Amino acid sequence: PRHMDSLLDILDALEFPTRGGSPGPAMALGRGLGLCSTPGCRAVLAESLSTPERPPGVTSGQWQLLTELLCHDPATPERGAVLAPDGSTVALGPLLAGIEVGLRSGGFGRPLPTLDPPADPLLAVTIAEALGTSFLLAEAGDNNATAALGPDGCWDDVENPQNYTLRGPPSPVPDPVAIGAMDGVVLGAQLARGPLPVAELLRGYYGTGNGSEARRPPSSYRRRDFGALVGQGRLEKEVAAVLGVLRTLSPTPELLRDVGTQEVAAVARRAAREFSERYVGTGGVAP
Repeated sequence: PRHMDSLLDILDALEFPTRGGSPGPAMALGRGLGLCSTPGCRAVLAESLSTPERPPGVTSGQWQLLTELLCHDPATPERGAVLAPDGSTVALGPLLAGIEVGLRSGGFGRPLPTLDPPADPLLAVTIAEALGTSFLLAEAGDNNATAALGPDGCWDDVENPQNYTLRGPPSPVPDPVAIGAMDGVVLGAQLARGPLPVAELLRGYYGTGNGSEARRPPSSYRRRDFGALVGQGRLEKEVAAVLGVLRTLSPTPELLRDVGTQEVAAVARRAAREFSERYVGTGGVAP
């Protein structure tokens, strides 16, 4: 099933038997399977140069599920989502990208590159690039009618989730991507203070199998915690910054070729405002 528990079983097989709890194999595997598929994410985390083979300890069924979840297709971002124990649907792409940035910020693995113009790598790989791209696409659409955020969706079976269907035409930031991005920022910031095995981190955050059924898991407070880390003003600044980074890449993304500095600033302002209104609000518990 496409449930967080299924991912945790795979992470257990990758991280614990012979590796002393190291998060390294899981992160390298994610990039090798296509987790980092956008220009901005590749500028931060770099592409994997080889396609990985199924690791020992991971069954063929687990490998197939992991491949389907992490082979990111921008046209169907919802296919990389799992159902979390708190009832939310979480896209793994921005979640795991944020976790890798956090680990590397905390000294685990290769140092992160310095982006030019300066941009926060954690926000770049989780939400800033996706937001900037989505709102540029919406601006270029028919009379700005193209949705830049959402929609939400539903699972075929919450006990045995296999298929997640969006309730309308997808934007590059449907609800599961927004939730995965917020979680990626919160957990990435935590890991920057000290590395943990990814399975242990996710179990603690989502309250999986740790006797936390009687209380709300930390993931229920993602809106509050994300809002405390990233206010609307900072988000606006980082969306504009990452669009500046994209402009310096070769080849320059087509969306940015005829977009001026003032238009970038306006897109960033609108993106930060609408994302904050829809997903962050006044803080508190997030479903």
